[in-house]
Amino acid sequence: MKSKLEKRVDFLTVYAIASSLIFSVILLSSFGKEDKKETFDEITTKKINLIGEDGSLRMVLSNETRQHSGRMNGIDFPKRKRPAGMIFFNEEGDECGGLIFAGKTKDNKTSSGMSFTMDNYHDDQVIQILNDESYENGKGSIQRGLIINEFPVGSNIVERNNKFNELEKIENQKERDEKMDALWNKEGSKRRLFVGRNKENSSGLFLYDENGKPKLKIYVDKNGTGKIEVIDNDGKTKNIIETK
Repeated sequence: MKSKLEKRVDFLTVYAIASSLIFSVILLSSFGKEDKKETFDEITTKKINLIGEDGSLRMVLSNETRQHSGRMNGIDFPKRKRPAGMIFFNEEGDECGGLIFAGKTKDNKTSSGMSFTMDNYHDDQVIQILNDESYENGKGSIQRGLIINEFPVGSNIVERNNKFNELEKIENQKERDEKMDALWNKEGSKRRLFVGRNKENSSGLFLYDENGKPKLKIYVDKNGTGKIEVIDNDGKTKNIIETK
């Protein structure tokens, strides 16, 4: 006959084995389930993070207070003020574009706008659809259109920002500004195209060379005059359409 102690040990052994089997069945069955799908009629939230199968970000939809600060080379940028909207991230986790919007009137000054951008790989925006408005004392500054910029091949916003941070340490302001301008001219973006309505209230097509200098303008100015202008390497402008 088994003693009470032996019976108790046998019970605990059977209990442990049974519990392990049940836990294993539950764990394995959870892996075999299909993706859970839910249907909602309405969601009210302040922020949504869309992730890939590996858990990394693909898109953030947020209000302005909780907006993502941006990320490059796997590192988040410091917290900064950004408008509400959507921020997009590629498979490497880097920010690659976004759709943002804002609009408010304060102290009799109105600012309103929306921007849809696509970023250069490892850098800032190179394609932008923009509406930018500001009004004060009955006067307005408005720009609407498509903008195309260009960065040097192989550019990297993090590396460039690190260089700017080093230049910030230069105490002589003139030397600091000159070196910053030189760095931007070498590694910064250059305007290549604008189609739309500019701040001078001219509407048309504006083309630039690889250095960001204007070369051709086909537009109607604020007075309603149509113009086709060619700009030479010395910056001199010739209007092909002569008006009397």
